[in-house]
Parts: sequence; structure tokens; C-alpha cells
Amino acid sequence: MTEALPPAGWYPDPADAAQSRFWDGTTWTTEQKLTPETTPRVPRGSAPNGKQLMRASFDLFRQNRQMIWLPILAGVVSAAMFLIVTALVAIPLIHAFGSTRLVVLYLVPGLIASSFAGVFFNVALVFAANEQIEGRLVSVSEAIAMAWTRRGIIFKWAVLAGVVGTFLQFIEQRLGFLGVIARVAGGLAWAVATYMVIPVLAFEEVGPLEAVKESSRLLKDTFGSIGRGALRFGGLFVVWMLVAVGVVGVGFITSVAVTPFLGIPIAAAGVIGFFIVAMYISAASMYMRTILFRYAKGESVPDFDLDLSKTFQR
Repeated sequence: MTEALPPAGWYPDPADAAQSRFWDGTTWTTEQKLTPETTPRVPRGSAPNGKQLMRASFDLFRQNRQMIWLPILAGVVSAAMFLIVTALVAIPLIHAFGSTRLVVLYLVPGLIASSFAGVFFNVALVFAANEQIEGRLVSVSEAIAMAWTRRGIIFKWAVLAGVVGTFLQFIEQRLGFLGVIARVAGGLAWAVATYMVIPVLAFEEVGPLEAVKESSRLLKDTFGSIGRGALRFGGLFVVWMLVAVGVVGVGFITSVAVTPFLGIPIAAAGVIGFFIVAMYISAASMYMRTILFRYAKGESVPDFDLDLSKTFQR
């Protein structure tokens, strides 16, 4: 007499204890979700600092590490799009009209294409983080498919970002040293105002200007100490960045003073290390912004044993 099969339901995944897989009563399906017991936890304190928020975001990201490909694609495709579009547009214009003070305008199409690619893959990463918070794991292709549904909004945002970037470069060209100061100050203000714009583009039905306003409103009305938390978040990786830069320096010195056969591999290892750290920072940062965006909107967030209300006090 054959043994009865278990009823349909969620059971521990035989291939990965950190996940649950749905059993339809006869066989395992491809549907998965995180096992509740594996939710990362951070000790509760008086107020979560940047390190705690980073750790919570990073632990969540590590449960679906294939998402590291999204920031990699963001960087590679963004750079490629800028080079390709600029070559197709700017070079013929320079050849026809020569290099003038308005040459920066020739770069606008390349900047728009580059911004679209970078934002597109970051929106995909935010979608992946959101699905993970909801208890569902998605693949890279599924996250990209979700982002593709927002392509119109992302393109409009890319146009605005490209125009702003071109305007700042034009100011720098026209005003010399004062232009450099103006560009740096303007770039910093733009970065602050758009800090939450990626989740806004992913989940809100707004245009590019409204996305900036919404991002600024969330920072002003809800995020009291998030600025300091974000700075601490980035500061935690400074040491690793400096180590990578130091390795590159050692490789360069070794190439000059000893032999390139030894120095070049050392320098290459430093460059690769710097790239890996940068990609992890980018991925974990988007996870953190997704968590904070959901909290600000009154949606559920993972139980990290964090009193997030104190993060948003003014």
C-alpha cells in the first residue's frame, strides 16, 4: 500500500532551507518565498543608525544575490549607451559645425540614453527588493520585465535628468571656476532632492517633475535623520574602497619599481575589488531605499527588530 502524499501547501525547500517551495499535492512547483524564520534581525536600540539599516538591507539582499547583476548591468549598459549614442550624434555634429561652446548640447542624447539605462536597472532592483519584502523571490529577468512596464515614466525622467546634467555642465563652461562651484553645489542639491526618486518612479503614477517633488516631500516631511543615516551607510564602505585603491597603488608601484608581471595582476585585483564593493553598495542602497519608501507609505516592512519610526523623526 503506497504512502499518502502530503497535502498541497508551503514546505521547506529541499534544495534551500532559507526558502519555502509550494507543493501542489503531487509535485514541487517553481513558486518560492522566503522562510519567515530567515528574516534578518538587528538588535533593537534607541534609534537605528546607518550601520543597522545597512546591515538589514544587506542581509535582505544576500538572500537573493543574483540581483548583483542589476547594478552591474546599470553601470555597463549606461556607459555603453552614452558612448554609442554620443558617437552616432555628437561626432557628426562636431564634424559638421565644429567644436563650439554649445558642443555640450551635442551630448544631450547620450546623457538621456545613459540615464535611461542606469535608472531602468535600478528600478528593476527596487522591484526585486519589493517582491522580496512581500515574501517572493524573483529572477533577474523577471525584475527587468517589471521595470519594462515603467519604461515610459523612466524615459521621461531620463530626459529631465539629461537636461539637468547638460545645464550644469553648460554653467561650468560659461563661468569657469565659479561654474565648477555652481555645478558641484547644484549636483549635490539634485542628488538630495532625488534621493528617493527611484522607488517613486517604480511605484507612483507621476511625471518627472512630480517625481522630484514627491522625493523631496518624503525627505522633508518624513525622513528626519535619513540623511545622516545614508551618510553613515556609505561611510561603512569607505575603508573597503580605500583598501581597493591602496591595492591598485601597490600594483602600480610594483610595476614601476619591480616588474609589470607582478604589478599588473595586483593592480587588476584592486580594480576588481573596487568594482565589487561599488556594486554591493549600489544594490544594498536600493534595498534600503525600498524599505524606507514602503515604511513612509504605510506599507509593511520586514521585521528587522528595528523601530523605524525613530528613523523618520525630525
